[in-house]
Amino acid sequence: MAISTDQIVMELKKSKTSNANQALALDQVNHTVNLNHLISALQTTINLDELLPIFSTELSNLVDHSGLTFEHDDLNIQTQHGRRTNHTCEYSLSIENTILGKLTIMRRKRFNEKELETIENCLSALLHPLKNTLLYRQAIQSAHTDPLTGVLNRSTLQSVFQKETSLTKRHHSDLTMVMLDIDFFKAVNDNYGHTAGDMALKELTACIEHTARESDHVFRLGGEEFAILLNSTDLKGATLLAERLRKAVQEIHMQHADNEFGFTVSMGVTKYSENETLEVMMTRADKALYEAKESGRNKVVAT
Repeated sequence: MAISTDQIVMELKKSKTSNANQALALDQVNHTVNLNHLISALQTTINLDELLPIFSTELSNLVDHSGLTFEHDDLNIQTQHGRRTNHTCEYSLSIENTILGKLTIMRRKRFNEKELETIENCLSALLHPLKNTLLYRQAIQSAHTDPLTGVLNRSTLQSVFQKETSLTKRHHSDLTMVMLDIDFFKAVNDNYGHTAGDMALKELTACIEHTARESDHVFRLGGEEFAILLNSTDLKGATLLAERLRKAVQEIHMQHADNEFGFTVSMGVTKYSENETLEVMMTRADKALYEAKESGRNKVVAT
């Protein structure tokens, strides 16, 4: 039986359409499989430092990219996974009126529309796990930080001390501690009110953080008493830092209601001795602080 040219053309068109539909269906299946795998992978952790690399790795199976960054201003988070490159796509993430932060995905060449659509589909899978990791991070921070000043609290001092002493032993470096409190703090509360006292504690915290290095650890031990652990710093260096801090605090002028007031601090400085406990080191620093107060206040005593 003879077949016309028109019939052949029709059959070819049907074949091409069928192949295209099959390819599209296969692509949709693959996309669904990859998206389901992404959802499962994201549910394996509640740690932000693990979640973002997992997301990046899974996304790379769908969209080639060099790395990503994540920022959350309120939680003071700035993290990067992979390499920074020229072209980026940025997304401000939120869910249920909760701001989750800004995610930036990077690579050498521009993203096309299909890739951007794929990224956005993947981001929809990230939102709930990201929210959970941020809530977990907030809970951990609340347990470890002082609610008034934002620095570490006393309950975290032991764990940080153990970590720093291990590093000191490994690197044969020095570890020192500064203990300090506000002179006549009760008088500040009595004369100007507890709100003024809280302002003074916050101002002192800001002064400590400005004077100390980012690698140093600041703790509020309770009331007006603080401690600073300084890694890779000998007794002379710690004493110099304490003296700079004392002078900086002395220059503070507070304004509360119609009152202007200032305050000073006394400090005790000591150096860690190998294998000693935190309690022993703190007792020695506390004795130096007591000596600073007994000998006139607004002083630094090293021991």
